[in-house]
Amino acid sequence: MKKFLAGAVCCCIAISGWGAAVKDLPLESCETAALQFSPAVKAAQAQAQAAQAAYESARGYLYPSLYLDAAGSWVSEVPQMQVGPQTFEFGSEWGYSVGPTVEYVLFDKGARSASANRAVSVYQSKLMEYALARKQALLQVRQAYFAVQRDLESIYLLSEQLKVARKQRADVQSAYKAGAKSRRDLLLAEKQALRSAVDASAARAELARDLRELFKLTGTDFGIDPHYPLDWRVHEKLDGETSSVIRADDPAQTVAQFEPFAQLSFDADTPRLAAYDGVIKSYEYAARAYAAAVWPRLALSAGAYAQYPNGPIQEDVFLGKAGLSLRLPLFEGGKNKQQAQAQRLTAQAAEHQKQDTAQALKALFASAQDSLSALDIEMDLAKQLSEKAAQAASLTYQAYNAGAVTFLEVDDANLSALQSKLMLNELNIRRLNGLAVLDSLGK
Repeated sequence: MKKFLAGAVCCCIAISGWGAAVKDLPLESCETAALQFSPAVKAAQAQAQAAQAAYESARGYLYPSLYLDAAGSWVSEVPQMQVGPQTFEFGSEWGYSVGPTVEYVLFDKGARSASANRAVSVYQSKLMEYALARKQALLQVRQAYFAVQRDLESIYLLSEQLKVARKQRADVQSAYKAGAKSRRDLLLAEKQALRSAVDASAARAELARDLRELFKLTGTDFGIDPHYPLDWRVHEKLDGETSSVIRADDPAQTVAQFEPFAQLSFDADTPRLAAYDGVIKSYEYAARAYAAAVWPRLALSAGAYAQYPNGPIQEDVFLGKAGLSLRLPLFEGGKNKQQAQAQRLTAQAAEHQKQDTAQALKALFASAQDSLSALDIEMDLAKQLSEKAAQAASLTYQAYNAGAVTFLEVDDANLSALQSKLMLNELNIRRLNGLAVLDSLGK
């Protein structure tokens, strides 16, 4: 029996007042989906993997190279020498040589190590760009989710206001039929109810737009039809056919979850700036590689071969060979020197870009902190305003029933109470956006 009651309770929870299944839309699921789907994240990851492969390739030049050399030959005429009645052939028409060869650069003024270091710097930069792409995808999906939370809260507040407006309209209709109220009061009450219904419909349309923006970032709609959605707490009858009923995270709980981010400080090693470090180093190493190109390059090669014929002797032989080569550029028109200078200047330009970006990010972080400080004051005042406006609306309606005020004053008081609640909701979402920015740039 207990299991049956528990199942019934779960069913009641999962079904909204509209008879439709409630679709849960938690922030955590949206974040996970966005990170898995984001084309920007996937592109940055692929670029990082490509840079890693390029680094592994460049690092291979630091080690000796081992080859298998094989060659075959045929000549139409073999040199001969007549000695008395005998003819001696020097060599053979057919020949071959096969064996391993090792090559190693003994000295190149660090050109190969500079190229390898450049490749690893590029790889590190791409890793930071990948981390940056993930941060940006996370910030975007959070901001889109906060917009959905704002819309759902607005729809709920407007539905509650519509409930009040309809009740007051019913009271005025009864009083009008009894001759206690004028037709003007009745029209004003009907206007208030219609305006609340229009505002609720507009909020649902805005929610549909924001849901589609969220789904675009996550790559999935979580089984939600965004055509004309509704918040799961709404039980007041609204116009139009509801496409889906949604339950998102409570904004107050989300604020509590994000509140620790307010204590963060600016991260000077944030991925966007750290990516510049790798780029700058890559240009500096490229300059070293070009500068080393004007120095001698000394290389060693050695091998062991099975060969036939052994020079002029027609026999198989196994022999070893070794060689040393030196390459010294005598004239190149200054191309490597100028290329090295170009890379150094490009590194300087990247350093200045990093400084400019750092200043912009610091300003953005400080602006978010300032905004949060101001929002704390605004939200405290807005809470007081909302409480006062709700009390004023209640007292105004009591005064109207007593004949002390007109229904126009009731309408104004109700509208003021609603606007104060909507303003508090908007401030709450603005705070969430500011905290998300601090998390994206802070440490």
